[in-house]
Amino acid sequence: MFNKLQQKWKVGGIQLFLILCTFAVTGSLTAFISERITNWVGFDENTLFAWKILLRLSILIFGYQFIILAVSFVFGQFRFFWNYEKKILTKMGFMKRKAPKTEPFKLAIFASGKGSNAEKIIQYFDNEKLVKISMIVCNNPQAGVLDIAKQHNIKTLVIDKKTFTQTEEYVQLLKNEGITHIILAGFLWKVPETMINGYRNKILNIHPALLPNFGGKGMYGHFVHEAVVKAGERESGITIHFVNEHYDEGGIIFQSSFPILPTDSAEDVAKKGQILEHRDFPKVIASLLLPASS
Repeated sequence: MFNKLQQKWKVGGIQLFLILCTFAVTGSLTAFISERITNWVGFDENTLFAWKILLRLSILIFGYQFIILAVSFVFGQFRFFWNYEKKILTKMGFMKRKAPKTEPFKLAIFASGKGSNAEKIIQYFDNEKLVKISMIVCNNPQAGVLDIAKQHNIKTLVIDKKTFTQTEEYVQLLKNEGITHIILAGFLWKVPETMINGYRNKILNIHPALLPNFGGKGMYGHFVHEAVVKAGERESGITIHFVNEHYDEGGIIFQSSFPILPTDSAEDVAKKGQILEHRDFPKVIASLLLPASS
């Protein structure tokens, strides 16, 4: 159940705990305030029951919305609950719906190697007017993904580690290019905090295992598959998640899995996982940017 909530709300385990705490405290606090207000206005056992119900419902329906925002601020979850409240207020007619997006989302794909995932994403959005692959960012000047970018006439940027990790130069460059989202498709460097802050909840990564298992520093590519086989796992898969300041700990968006046979090697596991990566990664990106496609 908790995994489903994480995927639905696109949050990590710690944030899910804080969100549930916010709901729990808000419920108790609302009931307490409701009782106090009922006593304050002078309602007693002789008051018409319908009046009591009407007052309490008003507090629960309207007061709850303000109380949950106050409590969410205490737990550091105001942004999550404000987005939650905006949806409710929009449905109730108190806020206008956003006009349909006409400007395309501009994606920068970060990759370090051959770029097979990058190519599938490029092909998937080739005829999509509202999503444009605007740039390929790479830390390896010999990487095959740069050839793929050239074939598709996509601008490229080869970065150096010092500038990437110690300055905001690349963040500003991406902003100047109008990049709205970053997609990590086999990118082997840890994303620095400056870039995460510049693209909060707009950086997606794909991990070749079922997080939270087999994640963390050094767990990429064949290292993951070898660890999975060595552990005797009977199932593996892929995880698509948001990127935060910690390795593989951002909110999980989507997972899919496949069985591991006793005879499977790490290479076999890698091949099975790549099938899911190519199939699911573009679709998940589309479902986030273009809800009608989900």
